[in-house]
Amino acid sequence: MPMPSPKPDRAFIESMRTEQHPDREHPNIAENVAFHRALVIGCNQDRDLQADLFTPAELPREPRPAIVFLHGGSWLAGGPSQFHFHANRLADRYGFYALSVDYRLSGEAPFPAALQDAHCAMRWIRSQARDQHIDPQRIVVAGGSAGAHLASMLITSAASKAHRGDGGQDDFSSHANLAILFNGEYDMWDLVEKGSLLDAMQQFIGGTPDAMPHKYDELSSIQHVHAEMPPVLLLHGTEDRCVSHEQSIAFHQRLLDHNVDSEIEIYEGKPHAWFNREPDRTTTCERMESFIASRFALAPDARCTA
Repeated sequence: MPMPSPKPDRAFIESMRTEQHPDREHPNIAENVAFHRALVIGCNQDRDLQADLFTPAELPREPRPAIVFLHGGSWLAGGPSQFHFHANRLADRYGFYALSVDYRLSGEAPFPAALQDAHCAMRWIRSQARDQHIDPQRIVVAGGSAGAHLASMLITSAASKAHRGDGGQDDFSSHANLAILFNGEYDMWDLVEKGSLLDAMQQFIGGTPDAMPHKYDELSSIQHVHAEMPPVLLLHGTEDRCVSHEQSIAFHQRLLDHNVDSEIEIYEGKPHAWFNREPDRTTTCERMESFIASRFALAPDARCTA
């Protein structure tokens, strides 16, 4: 039975005013891009796993990169429209096969449901590689806030069978070749100490820190960093009152300590989910694209009109 929704934190309510900016409900789709809403990509428990897909209208001649976006919303709200702008831009400018996932929220099913859906989405992308000319060596996972947390868990705990789930395409890997994380939560105990997102976190995890300390350890991706992780870009604003930018700084340092290729951008004076509004939306997209291009072979799509 779904758990009742907790009373959201004030900082969460404030951030959602930005995260649910209405212009992403009906994206301004580029002329060269085909948009598929609520595409079924898997099945978990009693419902289909759906995602919104942005892809060049014509099948490319050469293998192209792909990206899976995981939206924010404190694990209990939000939707794939949060990353429509980013997915549309990458599909148009660089020929990306770009997916934004409608993963299960904590009111429907607690952890590990959302993470299992993230793994399922990555497997589905890989299952499309041959037919859709996707380069399996250039697949990115990206997320904001709760979605950044899920993406960080995906790259730190890919070997966990319980985290992977069985939503479909089980013959394929959920490995990401690159990760881009916007204002994410990487240390559950730091959130507990600061009193941030407590109700939302407890619903997502399924219990309190006192009752389930092992789960708070399990879900603190900073505790599970290892040398085999893909390159990571972290982005965070200094005025984030929902998740402190110190979380990204600490995670970045832990990655470096384990010789993981990591870069970080701290944006002075920017609040939580600042990357969803202009001009920061375009600026952070450019930073994301620069990072991807520095690790992958990435050139503007020949059919781009933007």
